[in-house]
Amino acid sequence: MSVEQNDIPLARRAFVDSNIFIYAAQAHPKFGEACKKIVEDIECRKIEATTSVLNIAEVAEVIDRNVDRKAAINVTELLLALPMNIEDIVKEHEIDALTIFSSQKANYFDTIFVALMREKFIDTIITNDSHFEGIKGINMIKPLDY
Repeated sequence: MSVEQNDIPLARRAFVDSNIFIYAAQAHPKFGEACKKIVEDIECRKIEATTSVLNIAEVAEVIDRNVDRKAAINVTELLLALPMNIEDIVKEHEIDALTIFSSQKANYFDTIFVALMREKFIDTIITNDSHFEGIKGINMIKPLDY
């Protein structure tokens, strides 16, 4: 039986935050399995995932600090191999982030990600970070709700 193009479900388009990758890599006792499933869905292209170079850098830094350098390199190589858009952060994102930062409770890094999401017309973020709650136009999916 052949699969028709219309039988293939559309990928969910989402920005994926650093904590998802960190929890998956470190097998977090509460969130690890859910985050591993998210990463597997990125790998299988069930999620049209986007993240940023800052997110990848944060994952490498946290794994290096909490585990070791070799693990940080391995995790970073795996993330770079995923079928995922990894976007640069440029001056315009910083300018937009300042506007968001001045009116939201989110931290500055998170407002940079919101600026990038808006530029790319992405309205969903997969994260365990509550700072994204209440930001107009942003839908948040927590790992345990995925």
